[in-house]
Formats: sequence, C-alpha cells, structure tokens
Amino acid sequence: MKTISALLLLSASAASAYTLHEWGTFTTVAGSDGVLLAGLEREEASLPMFSYSHLGLENGNIPRGIEEVTRRHGDTPIFVRMKGLNRPVRGVTVKMETPVIYFHSEEAFDVSVKVGFNGGTISQWYPDRTGGETLPVPPKPVDPEKPRPMADWNLDFSKPWKGSIEWQGRVLSPAESREAILFKPTESFQWMRPRIPEANVIRTAKGETEGFLFYRGVGAFDPGLTTTVSNDDTIHLLNRTGGDIPFAFVFEKTGGTTRWKVMKDGLRADAAAEIPTSGFSEATPDFTVGMVEPVYREMVAGLTATGLLQSEARAMVETWWSSYFAQDGLRVFWVLPNAKTEAILPMEVSPKPEKSVRVIVGRSEVIRPAKEREWLAMSRDGDENRRNAWAYLCSGDRFGAAYKQRVDALAATAAK
Repeated sequence: MKTISALLLLSASAASAYTLHEWGTFTTVAGSDGVLLAGLEREEASLPMFSYSHLGLENGNIPRGIEEVTRRHGDTPIFVRMKGLNRPVRGVTVKMETPVIYFHSEEAFDVSVKVGFNGGTISQWYPDRTGGETLPVPPKPVDPEKPRPMADWNLDFSKPWKGSIEWQGRVLSPAESREAILFKPTESFQWMRPRIPEANVIRTAKGETEGFLFYRGVGAFDPGLTTTVSNDDTIHLLNRTGGDIPFAFVFEKTGGTTRWKVMKDGLRADAAAEIPTSGFSEATPDFTVGMVEPVYREMVAGLTATGLLQSEARAMVETWWSSYFAQDGLRVFWVLPNAKTEAILPMEVSPKPEKSVRVIVGRSEVIRPAKEREWLAMSRDGDENRRNAWAYLCSGDRFGAAYKQRVDALAATAAK
C-alpha cells in the first residue's frame, strides 16, 4: 500500500515538474493627448485556414468558402453572405495579438488550460478549444426571407466584457515531440516563426498537433501605460499599471531613418519619464536585409531579461518584425507587470507548473502632433487627390479607423 502511494506521489510530482512560458502583445493606438482610440479590430497578419474563430470573427483569415463556415459553425448569418467574414463590432481599443503558450517538460503529461480575458473576447485560436465563452446571437427572424439587420449582430466592447477559452490535451515527451509532424501546407511564415525546438509539442484528442497553444482577441480596456506627446515633440510616459514595468523600448521609423531608446530598467509603478527627440539613438537600416541590428539585439535582450528563453524572445521579435520595426510610425513597447497580466488574462493550468513566465508586451502606437495636423489638413484639403489619399488611409490602413477618430475629434474642437 505504501509503495502504491509513493508511486502515485512520484507520478503527480513528475507531471507537475514542468515550466510554462507565454508571450503575446496588446496593441493600442493613442493620439498625442494619450486617449486610446477605437477601431483596432482590423488584422495585421492573416491566420491560416486551419485556425478557429467565433462565427464572423474569422477576420483576416485566409478565406474559406461559405460552405466551410457553415460546416464549422452550423449557420451562415447575413454578414457572411453580404459583408465577408466580419461580424460588426464597435469600441475595440485593444487588439490582443498572438499569445502563444509553450510547455517545457522532460515527461509527457495530460494538461488542462483555461485563460480568461477581462475586457474582451478570445476571437481566434488553435488547436480547437474544448470550452469557453459563447458570443451572443440575435434570435432567428420570423420570416427567413427577411434576415436580421446587420446592427442586430453588433458586438459592443465599450460595455463590460469577459471572455474565456479552455483546452485539454497531452504534452508530448521530448522524444515524441521530435517525431511529431507540425508542418501544415497552408501555414504562413508568421505561424511558423513562433515554433521553437526547446518546447514540447501539444496534441489534442482531435489529433491536432502544434508546438504551442495559440489565441487572439479584441476588447476595450486600459493596459496601463499613458503615452502623450507635447508640442515640442517630447514623449511623456506615465506608468499607471499598478506595478513596475520591467522593460520598455521606444521606437520610431520615418522614411529612411530609424530611432530608438532603450529603457532597460523599465519604469517604476506610478513613475513618469520624458523622452525628447535628442534622447534617441539613430541609424539608417541596412536595406539589403531590412533591419537595424542593434534594434533586434536590444529588443531580444530586453525580453530575455524578463524570463523568456532567448529562442522565445527571438521568435516573438521575428514573428512581428515587419509590424514592429519595418513600418513607419512612433511606438512604445513595454512589458506588463505580472499582476496586470494576471488581472487581464487570468490563467488556470492543471497540473500546475513549477514555474510560469508570462511576457505580454504592450505595443502603444502613438501619433505625434505634426502627423495629426498633416492628416487634419489632408481631410479638409481642396485637392481631390489629397482628400482621396486621406480616405484611402482611413479605409485601407490597419489603424485607419483610429486615425479617423482622432482627426474627427480635432476637427470638432477646431470648429468650436
């Protein structure tokens, strides 16, 4: 009897002798006044067709036919037939992008994972989930020939929202992981880059196999770092997260010039920082490879210092390089304090890991006053080409809806 008890205790100990690592991004856009802007539901990078989503939130995925949408969800609402794969939403001020969860274990074990989302919905995921929130749907119309209007399908994230997702699967042993086939013919390079050789492979009861658990979401909440820009172009940061920000990185690309400021010690709780234009390092990218090497190295080093493996930090930077560092604009990258991450994305895992490292990076897109004035002038310009360029930016740019909100507010203020 003692021997059996000892074996059970040993088995339980072995099953929990693992570590869990996670990285992901909260993206926001703010005007020079620091106010977070809505309209962030547009996708940065399309997901492969094998990924899952709530009905209508396939937003940005490699297109499936209506038959495939109907097969997966059992319904074909009007917004699929008329407007593409986009359910109408409003009030989205935060885009949660590509959190991936890794397991590091010397043994195989069964695992259950539940992640909540206080302030948003977990809209896309892979492998398929075993539980989680169900989005509200309007009642079916009395007359099938008169479907519900689009407005009835709207999801309003300006109201309190609480999402969730659950997975059950098996974490394979290192030997099994090496033999597992992760290749999927329709995967994109953004999908492949998060895979790292050190992580165990996860397999679900459906047989879906991957090197991580993946999810995305949209919502409305304040991650906690206020960013403003004064008329002299000084950047002002205020940490309102309730904890210490362990690392921050300010980056700006304008045409052929790249500038950055490393804040290796981050920003203390309730502390403020000012970064004048003279406070940046500056370089011209190597256009043969499209990067400034110190930017890559500093960002990877900062993420590694927060607890990620170097391979994980590199995977994050490389996955989002074109979005983080190849696009023009001013943005602040900062690591959320652990307590803030747990408050927004509470996680329950069984068996519990010996150690967990969760690195959620705030990506704060910031608009300088000069850019706001330029856009305001474009929106009012008598030249049709300039007005059309502004309209195209609003409709075609990923952050175009947020830019329009800011310019509309400036125009309303100017009219008073």
